[in-house]
Amino acid sequence: MMNLMKGIDVILLIHDILGLNAGENIYFVEDSYAAIKHNSISLDYLENIREDPEAYFEKIIDENGNTLGIVLLNPENEESPEFRAVFTDIVSSKLAPNESSKHFSDISGKLKINKTYNTTIKKFSEAVFEYFSNALVNREFCDNCLSTKEPYEMVYIKSRNARLKALLDKFKLKGDILEICCGNGMSTLPMHEMGYNPLATDIDRCQICQGLEHKVLDPARTVILDATRLSDFFPQNRFDTITGFMLGTIYQFNKGIWEKMIFEAVNVLKPGGMILLTVNKKEEMEILYSALNKAHITGKMIDNTDEMGIYDQWVYVGTS
Repeated sequence: MMNLMKGIDVILLIHDILGLNAGENIYFVEDSYAAIKHNSISLDYLENIREDPEAYFEKIIDENGNTLGIVLLNPENEESPEFRAVFTDIVSSKLAPNESSKHFSDISGKLKINKTYNTTIKKFSEAVFEYFSNALVNREFCDNCLSTKEPYEMVYIKSRNARLKALLDKFKLKGDILEICCGNGMSTLPMHEMGYNPLATDIDRCQICQGLEHKVLDPARTVILDATRLSDFFPQNRFDTITGFMLGTIYQFNKGIWEKMIFEAVNVLKPGGMILLTVNKKEEMEILYSALNKAHITGKMIDNTDEMGIYDQWVYVGTS
């Protein structure tokens, strides 16, 4: 069932949007950002409650007056404290609205709204990212988690940090940045220290959780996503820059997956946008280089090897 985020002692962006105090109970009904693509739990819940005359609904709208979310206020009773449930189609309505988005719009358009909150698409999007990031760190979605927090110095290595900063000094990033395969944020950290604020993505929730626990990843700019499905969540020409550092391990037998990631990344990259990737081995970069050529990216493969032979040994930089 849905997870209630109870008693948070900090103000999240969603608290700020709704004018709530720290500690007031709130949850997004779906159990992940990706699940908002189809909203199966949300639609089932709304179908069951929309005719309830006692249901108290509120609405969140964007700068253009469009509905971003519906809020259901659940008053305190003998079984539970007061809480708010947030329903949104911010994912399913992107690109071409899918059937779940149309269904969501149909239901939300017929609800009796008691109060309206104004925000922006950007702020609400980051509120969604932040909520799920905090829920992940608080183990809201991971029953019986056995992962332990690794020591900071074992994960965020100064020499690697400096090496990547030197690379970023050479190849300046621009505009809105998407980082694919961010892992625990080892590569995100030097970007933050250099003033960049990428949207960091990875499919491995445990790695992302570790980066969030160490405060290396920004909760409002981090999301669990499959890099082979980027175009399901972002429109074409969305980002100015795509980065992916220490991608791998890439072999002939799994190159199809990596080729799909490359094609998806290029699809959401603006014309003239920049793509910067690194790997450990030349053979890995050759596979990516071939995929990038097929995707009509103009760029070069750079030998960046050093005596350590570990991080960012081969670099690709190109433009769409």
